[in-house]
Amino acid sequence: MATNWTRLVREHGPLVFQTAWRILGHAADAEDVVQDVFLQMHQWEQTRPVRSMPGLLRRMATCRALDRLRQRKATVPLPDLPQEGENHLPEVGVLEQELHDRLRQAISELPQREAEVFCLRYFEDLSYQDIATELGIRSGAVAAALHKARLKLEAALLAPTHEITQGE
Repeated sequence: MATNWTRLVREHGPLVFQTAWRILGHAADAEDVVQDVFLQMHQWEQTRPVRSMPGLLRRMATCRALDRLRQRKATVPLPDLPQEGENHLPEVGVLEQELHDRLRQAISELPQREAEVFCLRYFEDLSYQDIATELGIRSGAVAAALHKARLKLEAALLAPTHEITQGE
């Protein structure tokens, strides 16, 4: 039976985009991931049966987003300017953006399995059992990978950042 790709993309495209956006925090990169995932899905479907389309697409999106996160060059982002009418201090927004950027960088440095498990648990809100099913591993392996990921991320986020001074 031939796949209706228009329907597939319409039904599952938002899931793929949201998964990628949560990891990357950048719409253009998330759109690129969507294209990569559906191209990969087309190739995958020709060689293997698909048990759970949403599960497979979510996992592919997570992997492609992590790949893209690892490929990013270290940049110094300009902080988002607060929107008119916002009631919070601009410093809070800058600090939140810096924390998000540091978290994404730290995730990109995790081993693949730990990064996948962390993203599926905290960005996709999947249960340990759902993650185990998607990755084809035991729930205990999910718990172990998640524990290792949290320890590494905590250490990375608590490490002091290097500040550039005028003389450097």
